[in-house]
Amino acid sequence: MAVHQGHWVRQLRVEPGTQIAPVCSPAVLGPAIEQVGQDAIDWAIALGHTIAVRAAEVSPRFGKGPAQIATLRLGTESAAIIAMLGIDSGSIDTPAITEDTIRAIQDYVHRGIPLPTIWASVRQGHAWLAEAYMRACVEHVPVAEQPTQLQLAVEVLFNFVDRFSEAIGREYGLEHERWVMTTVAARDEMVRTILAGDCGDVPAAENILHYSLAHRTHIGVVLWADSSKAAEDSALHKIAVALLHAAGAEQTLLIPYGRSSMYAWGNSARPLSVAGDELASVLDKYNGVRAAIGDTHTGLSGFVATHQEALEVREMIETLGMRDKLIDFTSVHLLTLLAHNPARARRFVRMELGALAADEPQVAELRKTVAAYLRLKRSPLAVANELFVVRNTVSYRIKKAEELLGRSLDERTLETWVALTLKEVLPPDVIEAVDIHSAEKL
Repeated sequence: MAVHQGHWVRQLRVEPGTQIAPVCSPAVLGPAIEQVGQDAIDWAIALGHTIAVRAAEVSPRFGKGPAQIATLRLGTESAAIIAMLGIDSGSIDTPAITEDTIRAIQDYVHRGIPLPTIWASVRQGHAWLAEAYMRACVEHVPVAEQPTQLQLAVEVLFNFVDRFSEAIGREYGLEHERWVMTTVAARDEMVRTILAGDCGDVPAAENILHYSLAHRTHIGVVLWADSSKAAEDSALHKIAVALLHAAGAEQTLLIPYGRSSMYAWGNSARPLSVAGDELASVLDKYNGVRAAIGDTHTGLSGFVATHQEALEVREMIETLGMRDKLIDFTSVHLLTLLAHNPARARRFVRMELGALAADEPQVAELRKTVAAYLRLKRSPLAVANELFVVRNTVSYRIKKAEELLGRSLDERTLETWVALTLKEVLPPDVIEAVDIHSAEKL
């Protein structure tokens, strides 16, 4: 038992106006605020957020979306608060784990994140936690008292992480036992087997899934919530069913993927369609929920293909920072091939379009006209009818665009069209942000 108290943690605070909304429950926050004060807990919340973001960068399996970061924060925020309370009281007898952290562990079990991955993240997170508290100690404690207080922080943190890791292992095992006994887990395992290409008995798989795989046209949907609140307030399964029925599905298969995501399929003996505004109108009713949709494919291989396409669309959405609520694979197929490296995509746009890539309203109008011109087989009349302008206006705009390009639109037609498409979907602020972080890769 440590004999000293570390009330210096009560001095910790963030800059005014930079507080981060907590994810932990009032059961954790209330007593903590009463013990050390709101300012100190705001500091711990911010530290937990920082550690969660860094952990997601190191271990991509946790996911980098807002809802996935919020799930990570259930553990990191709890740990930062428990550590603060232990240092403040001078006691190593702190709680090993909170109900909030247990909620996160349940999510990891359901998503198939292995326990060694979680433990590795805990060890790394502990190092960041210790670094932050020791730095804070040096900044807020008089030099003469620093050895004692640093020793206290080390004692509290190392004792806590040992018990924290043990508790995580115990809760993971308990949840895994419960999970494997459920029907949902059996269906989840079968879907994983199919997606891995290891399904040797299609009729048996269909019996487990209660979903027809052979001789049916399938469409895959990946749904996710941008925040844990959206996931709780919106029933993802209802949205998935509505989307699939709007596409013409006769059967549906829904597989939750953690607390804030869902994989879904629909099938039909008749053709399915992702076209039209009906699907988009489904999502318009819900805030914070987004969807990626694969193309339609037939049979067992089609079940796999449409899901993989939906995953590619989601990855592209998150990589490029696109804010669309619903995107289907067919409309962005080319982008999924080109947008894996946004910095290079940005450079490609600038190299191909030159001055035509300028972020000015007049130039944007020229790009819109050129895109229509290339899509409509270079017919000024067809472009004029589509854009509701006179033919001479189209001809003028094409001439101006060629001047900015420095070449005729008869040259490098494919490259020009691709660059125009990329320019349309990459917001300027996102392009700049990605370019800074990815410059070293070029």
